[in-house]
Amino acid sequence: MQLSSKIHEKGYSSIMNNKVNILNERLADTLLLDLDDPNKCTPGLYQIIRGYINDNREALDGLPSEALDHLEKMTDSIPFRRQV
Repeated sequence: MQLSSKIHEKGYSSIMNNKVNILNERLADTLLLDLDDPNKCTPGLYQIIRGYINDNREALDGLPSEALDHLEKMTDSIPFRRQV
């Protein structure tokens, strides 16, 4: 592979990573806003948030334990929580 191709691929990869990061941030912000809206708090929203948290578990590892405790308490109070 030529050097110019490698540089181009690295630049493209960096641009795509930035775009994915922007989308991820916007999704997280929108999900948090939806949680504050009682009209949008549906079982489907909680499933999406659960999936988002599972997909981003690595990022959660850096959160302080107090924040994780708060998230855990919040999920315990979800009105649509399925009993296992």
